[in-house]
Amino acid sequence: MKIGILSDIHSNIVAFRECIKYLEKEGCDEYIFLGDYVSDTPYTRETMDCLYEFTSSHTCHLLRGNREEYMLGQQKVLKEGRRDQFWRYNSASGNLLFTYEQLTDEDLDFFSKLPITFDYEKTGYPTIKCCHGSPVSSRELIQLGSDEARSWLDKIPCDYMICAHTHFPGEYVYKDKHYMNSGCIGISINDAGFAQCMILEDELSDGKVVWKPTFLKIPYDNKKVVRDMVSFGLLEKGKWFINCNIKILLTGEDRAAEMVALAAKLSEEAGERTVWPEIEEKYFAIAAEEFNIPDYREEAL
Repeated sequence: MKIGILSDIHSNIVAFRECIKYLEKEGCDEYIFLGDYVSDTPYTRETMDCLYEFTSSHTCHLLRGNREEYMLGQQKVLKEGRRDQFWRYNSASGNLLFTYEQLTDEDLDFFSKLPITFDYEKTGYPTIKCCHGSPVSSRELIQLGSDEARSWLDKIPCDYMICAHTHFPGEYVYKDKHYMNSGCIGISINDAGFAQCMILEDELSDGKVVWKPTFLKIPYDNKKVVRDMVSFGLLEKGKWFINCNIKILLTGEDRAAEMVALAAKLSEEAGERTVWPEIEEKYFAIAAEEFNIPDYREEAL
């Protein structure tokens, strides 16, 4: 049995297509998708259409990531008319609004029906706890080797847990239990030009069936994605946050969370509003300079 594990596509159809092509060639029998299908790169519509096509013709198991929850949250905000929380085209929320405007009601309904966790169970094989963040939250970060990883491995009744969300692939073994993270397809950290995914394959060890992971790095045309982030208008609409994403795609270096946190801190220190998404652009610009994030709007890509 071979299972392809895919997560954190982040609307990157170029990387996504290379991954599924490789996994099909490897003869995967089933596929597990761990969420974060959308946002951060420009191809949300193409990604959703490809996802629907692929899952309709393969045995697939899917769950919801935090990015899908953001989209559902904005749908609720719009329905309730909470204007102060409407996304707008700025560094704080422009990336998300660009994504949301490519989604249909059918997409949002699809997201709403996905679980945030499930147990992969198949007769004759070990059970796998599957999550995006953790078994209780799509936003919880479980880093390899962390206290959180040990705590969750102690709690779950099975011997295997697979998560995503952190964008750091690998395996951690604790008390003969295995926590694995499949990494990130769409905006991988420290792997510019490569999409990360994973294959799980069963093996016999001391007469017992076990899961063995193979962590994959699939090359794709990251420079095309960057060019399209400019030509499709995502960079202009998402501003400094998209500058961060372009830097990740080109160099593998991720300073996005630090930049956002510093921009919010600077706004607060100035006595201005820090309610998302109303942080002023000048604070993002200062934060970006602090973390050496270029303004790709001023460069020829």
